[in-house]
Amino acid sequence: MKMRKQMRFLKVGILALGVLAIGSCNNDDDSLPQIDGYNNSDEVGATYLVAHWTFDDTNNEVISSTAPNKTLGGVAFTTGQIGKALQLSKGAIAFPPIDKINTVDALNNFTVSLWVNVQGTKGVAGGGFTSFFGIFPTSVSDVWGNLQACAETSRHLPASDTLELKNYLNTTLADNSQSGQDNVALKNTGTDAPNGGTGKYFMGGNKWAHYVMTWDGATHQFALYGNGESVGGYTDRGTTPVLKMRVPAQAMFGSMASADMGFANATRPDWAPLATASIDDVRVFNTVLAQKDIVALFNLGTAGR
Repeated sequence: MKMRKQMRFLKVGILALGVLAIGSCNNDDDSLPQIDGYNNSDEVGATYLVAHWTFDDTNNEVISSTAPNKTLGGVAFTTGQIGKALQLSKGAIAFPPIDKINTVDALNNFTVSLWVNVQGTKGVAGGGFTSFFGIFPTSVSDVWGNLQACAETSRHLPASDTLELKNYLNTTLADNSQSGQDNVALKNTGTDAPNGGTGKYFMGGNKWAHYVMTWDGATHQFALYGNGESVGGYTDRGTTPVLKMRVPAQAMFGSMASADMGFANATRPDWAPLATASIDDVRVFNTVLAQKDIVALFNLGTAGR
């Protein structure tokens, strides 16, 4: 009898340890020291997050569970900065309109955060400009998006560590005309205020790099961050107001707008082929994150969180 009781207690003890181990696996982030006040990237700006792609063995936008409706070229998964990542090899994926990012005023002010791993394409046959991500109006002939995260990869050799990130947005003004604005990661050697002497070259090529762009319509600042540092040379965009998007609009990775991706009136330019790049943890916020939170996203992502 005593032996049976001991065996029963031993089994219960082993079961309890097993449950404890499973529970601890589910709370790994909580058991680690916080970084910049957060346990993981999901806690940063959570109230304002309107779209998120993890690429952890799924291409779906995870908040709405929206699946792609168009895939072209090489599209696969690879090891990412946080879990898995999207790997494009002259490839692209597009999505049907997603409610939270498909209204004129959905992203008046915004932040887009993503991790990218890409090489320069200068001198490479079929190489060119790289579009990582954008939200594109469906029915117009414009190849550019309402907003777009890109890189001037054609200006740099494959072995170069320079990554010339490029922000782009196009807003509809009060008179229904369009205003295209951009910012580029480079040293602006001009002397004219407000952008002269600003920006810097970003050494983020050939490895995982954190890219964030923010638009603040009240201050007309189109900020560009590389690994948590402001690197844009053309941040001040004059009097450009909040972003008014052309809709319906579709999220897309790896391509400018083009008929073969479902944008019937647009033609992909020769200088911007389908992308060859890895992309991870793409987040769209309907607010301007503070730089301290952008730094937190970089530090958390660097730790795989």
